[in-house]
Amino acid sequence: MELTAHALLLPLVLAALLHPTTATVDDATPGLGGGFSLRMVPSPSWNNTIHVDDDGFLHLKEPVGHDTTALRPHVRFLPGRYSVVTIVGTGHGRRTYTLAMEMTSSLTWMQCVPIQRPFQQNPPPFHPRMSPSFRHLAPTSRLCSPPGHDVCKFHVTLIRPGGKHASGVLGDETLSFTGSAPAVFPTVIIGCAHSSTGFVSHGVLAGVLGLGKTYPSLVPVLLQRHGLHRFSYCLFFLGSAKRHGFLRFGNDIPVDTRRMKSTRILYPEDSSYFVSLSGISVAGTQLGGNLAEVFRCRQTADGKWHSGTVIDVGTSRSVMIQAAYNVLEQALAEHGRRLGLPVHHTSSGLCFRAAHSHFSQLPTVTLHFEQDLVLTPIQLFVVHEQDICLALSPSLDITIIGAMQQRRTRFVYDLAASRVYFAPENCNDDTGEHD
Repeated sequence: MELTAHALLLPLVLAALLHPTTATVDDATPGLGGGFSLRMVPSPSWNNTIHVDDDGFLHLKEPVGHDTTALRPHVRFLPGRYSVVTIVGTGHGRRTYTLAMEMTSSLTWMQCVPIQRPFQQNPPPFHPRMSPSFRHLAPTSRLCSPPGHDVCKFHVTLIRPGGKHASGVLGDETLSFTGSAPAVFPTVIIGCAHSSTGFVSHGVLAGVLGLGKTYPSLVPVLLQRHGLHRFSYCLFFLGSAKRHGFLRFGNDIPVDTRRMKSTRILYPEDSSYFVSLSGISVAGTQLGGNLAEVFRCRQTADGKWHSGTVIDVGTSRSVMIQAAYNVLEQALAEHGRRLGLPVHHTSSGLCFRAAHSHFSQLPTVTLHFEQDLVLTPIQLFVVHEQDICLALSPSLDITIIGAMQQRRTRFVYDLAASRVYFAPENCNDDTGEHD
């Protein structure tokens, strides 16, 4: 099963160098030591649009234009991007490329020479001929789309409206990483994009790092090939650009999942991390409307899949299938009126005309998976001028639990058990300082 549209820009990014030498899998395995961690740092645009109070509340610094990545019109962008920093490269010197992490797609792609529709990035685009370890994929590979050409082509459609896409040719390359231990991974499938539309690079990003759960994602490369089966993150918000967090693999994960809540990961054949959402509660009261049926993933008459719920750090703020969103918004608006807060709608959605001090009176929202995930007001609302606004938007075809709603929570994805674990955590404690 596939999402209606496949590639979703994510709030994590990987700086990786395409390594000029080759290595065997055995060379990399001892370096992993049963675990591995990559740095996560806020992206360059992060501090330009929001600031975070000492108590953790998000404040939009300035009005922002309509979000071109939204699933519906008139939704403002809510930033929350991160970078995962490691070593990257070409066969001609050392360069660092930054890729937007993508958990709903399993293909890693980057802008390559020659380019038909270039976007700005730093450093200049990758040139495959400069890397002696890059090899074009055979046109008979099952990954080619469509098959039957003289080269193996790919075409990725982004989840955003308007036909946003990237296309080019597929090859394999040796990737080398530095983190808690050095490691080299040969024959990683990457896409060399010669054309793209709608990709927001912020002048830095070179493409997308696919971290879906199916081949040729980097997840099977890092985990399954080396006897590991888990990866984890805890999204932090710190004002200092010198702090970094971690994307952790295997035994580097610092928690015992037996003490965490969890829910099953559905549809092993799909790249995305689908879970079963059966209902919602506001301030401890469960909402009506047969939401389990609303959230259920089902196939339409034309063979496409519709609805369902995905956990994805690449979506800045959560989106919810329209029928369920309407019920939730009505319940939150009624709660605000009972508190005496003026309720109104802006291009950002539901807002309360309220002071910062009213945050403590706003309700929690509980998502009923197999075990409950409780979202606090800090995870649900942002301050914008004199308003406190809901950081969640309606969607016509899917529900996505995004990065804003995952803050202050540890997530562990266990592919062997087909479960995602979660528990509250002060993510700022799992950070370090870099130069």
